[in-house]
Amino acid sequence: MPDQTNKINCWEFKKCGREPGGARVEEYGVCPAAIEDKANGINNGEMGGRICWAVSGTFCRGKVQGIFAAQITSCATCAFFNLVDQQETNILEETEKYLARLNPKKGPPKL
Repeated sequence: MPDQTNKINCWEFKKCGREPGGARVEEYGVCPAAIEDKANGINNGEMGGRICWAVSGTFCRGKVQGIFAAQITSCATCAFFNLVDQQETNILEETEKYLARLNPKKGPPKL
């Protein structure tokens, strides 16, 4: 059974300070995951906070990440990604749903 405790968003886990009102917003700006309303509720997260690997423009390992296809390989080794993977079921299915919301005419990429 998935772990239902500690359901936190990426900015809480990473302590990056890039959520709205965060300590590092002035320096780096608000992270797109923290304001991505199309992802709100996915994987039980706030905005894109528990599907950050699919949100373009997130800031990890000291640099801005690109589109989903380019960033997913580095995200797969991320401790937060792996935490969400353990806590939720079907995170790749949820990722496909989110990507379909972004481009409804084209549909999601096949994962």
